[in-house]
Amino acid sequence: MMELVSASEIEKYTYCPLSWWLSRKGVEGKGKELREGIGRHHEIEKNVEIIKKEEEKLFSSEFMIAVLSTTATILSLVGVGIYFSQQREFESAITMVISAIWLVSAAVFMVVALKSTQLARSARDIVDLPDGTIEYVSGEGVEDLFSKKTGLIGKPDYVLRVHSGSFVPIEIKTGRVPRGPLFSHIMQLTTYCVLVEEKYGKAEYGMLMYGNQIYKISLTDELKTTLFKKVDEMREAFKTDIVHRNHNRPGKCRHCSRRNACPESLA
Repeated sequence: MMELVSASEIEKYTYCPLSWWLSRKGVEGKGKELREGIGRHHEIEKNVEIIKKEEEKLFSSEFMIAVLSTTATILSLVGVGIYFSQQREFESAITMVISAIWLVSAAVFMVVALKSTQLARSARDIVDLPDGTIEYVSGEGVEDLFSKKTGLIGKPDYVLRVHSGSFVPIEIKTGRVPRGPLFSHIMQLTTYCVLVEEKYGKAEYGMLMYGNQIYKISLTDELKTTLFKKVDEMREAFKTDIVHRNHNRPGKCRHCSRRNACPESLA
C-alpha cells in the first residue's frame, strides 16, 4: 500500500524538505505568528460554518414559504368558489381560516429566512467569502478528502460550488501577506484541486486568500506534473530517511517555525 501524503505535508516539503522532515519526526512549529494564525483560522472556520448553516436554513425557509403561500392562495380561491357557487358560508369560512393559518405560517418562515440572510451576510462580510454555495467546511469531526488512486489526503478550508457548476477549493492563509502567492501554497492548493475533482467533480481552479487579497490558481497539467513529482520525492525520502535543506536563503530559514531545531539552519 502506498504511503499517504497530505496536502499540508506537500506545502511543508515544497517550502523546505528538511522542515517537512522535522515535522514528521515530531518537531512542532513555534512562534507568535504561528499561534496567531491558528487562532485566526479557528475564527474563520466558525464563520464559514455559520454561513453554511444559515444559507441551508434560508433555502429550506424559502421552499416552505413558496409551498405555504401557494397552498394558501389555492385554498382562498377554493373558498371563494364554494361561497359563490353553492352559498355554503360555513365551509367557505373554514377554508378561508385554514388559508389564513397557512399564510401566517409562511410569514413565520419569512422571518426565519430574513434572520438567516442577515446572519449569513454578516459572516460573509467578516470572512470576505467569494460567491458560491458552500459544499465543504474543514473543522473537527469533518472527514478528510481522500484519493485512493493517488494516496493524497487533505482538508481544504472550504469548497464552493460556483455558478458554472465547477467546484472551487479555497485555502485561507493568516500569516504575513506575501507580494504574490507562495509556490508552497500553490502546491497545497493544487493537491486540494486534485482531491476535490475526484470527490465532487470538475475543479478548474482554486483560490488562495491572504487577508483581502485573493489569487485564482488554475489547475494546469504542468502544476499536476510538478505536484506528483514532489509526491514521488517524498515517498522516496520515506524509504531512504535522507533529507536536506534545498535552498541557500537565510530569509527563508528566519521565517521557518522549526528553525531552532534545524541542523542546517542558515539563520
